Amino acid sequence: MRHEVTLVPGDCPALFEHVRPVIAATGVDIAFDEPSANPTVEGLLASARRTGTVLMGYEHGRRDLGELAPVVQLREKLGVFCNLRPVRNIAGLPSIAENVDLLIVRETTEDIYAHLEHESIPGVFEGLKVTTRAACERIARHAFEIARQYGRKRVTIVHKANIMKLSDGMFLRTAQAIAKDYPDIEHDDVIVDALCMKLILNPERFDVLLTGNLFGDIVADLCTGLVGGTSNAPSINTAPDCTLFTAGHRVTAEEAEANPMHILVPLQSMLAHLGEDAAAARLHAALETTLTSGVKPTVLGGSTNGAAFCAAVVEALG
Repeated sequence: MRHEVTLVPGDCPALFEHVRPVIAATGVDIAFDEPSANPTVEGLLASARRTGTVLMGYEHGRRDLGELAPVVQLREKLGVFCNLRPVRNIAGLPSIAENVDLLIVRETTEDIYAHLEHESIPGVFEGLKVTTRAACERIARHAFEIARQYGRKRVTIVHKANIMKLSDGMFLRTAQAIAKDYPDIEHDDVIVDALCMKLILNPERFDVLLTGNLFGDIVADLCTGLVGGTSNAPSINTAPDCTLFTAGHRVTAEEAEANPMHILVPLQSMLAHLGEDAAAARLHAALETTLTSGVKPTVLGGSTNGAAFCAAVVEALG
């Protein structure tokens, strides 16, 4: 079966030239709609909505001039409401914790990311945290559906309701009410600062973490740091009619070209999303085989460049 996917190379088009043979070696037939054919935002959005799937490299954009990151702009225009960050160990990739297997489900439409800031008096700025019942209900139900889809046993609701009794209080109460519709899945809750401590001490005790926008942003990066950092940070962004796969952290063009893990790990998630579970599993195994054999990019302590690393992964895919 052929899959159409919108490809956004971002700041490192050369990286995708290394990755294309890997995709071919998985045996999955993917036809890329290239951004070069849709250079405008309107064209990119039309492509994304038509294909329903986007694979995107990191793009810095004009952040230094105060603009939102390109991926944030794209998420907003597509109506992305959930950012899913799968966090698990990859054999051969240096990590500070073992047996980690987490899903962080993050609401992405509101909270402080509503961009509502103003200067009330000179030198005093206020930022508004927006929380609506509708968004709380949608992300909570989505988290429990994801738990079922992935065969997970427990959803932990992450909050700061002890301080933000109205906003986070509603987030907590709403999620607890939704949990009653899923008696097959356990649920509990934890205050976000206590969660950060517990994740460092004992990350394997957690399964699915349901978070608001800000806390999810922070917690996801903390968890990623447990299992290899930016090399192992796939980001899955769900909109009503499109799913966007990208790296979940900033990567320079030089780092991306030298270390294709930044796109190979999101690629694995994308293959699973497309229903190509066997190919996704083969790619995961090939990455582990390559890394454990000592073939590693220089930024991971090895002596291999990006092209050679991808070639080794192709060989491992057989």
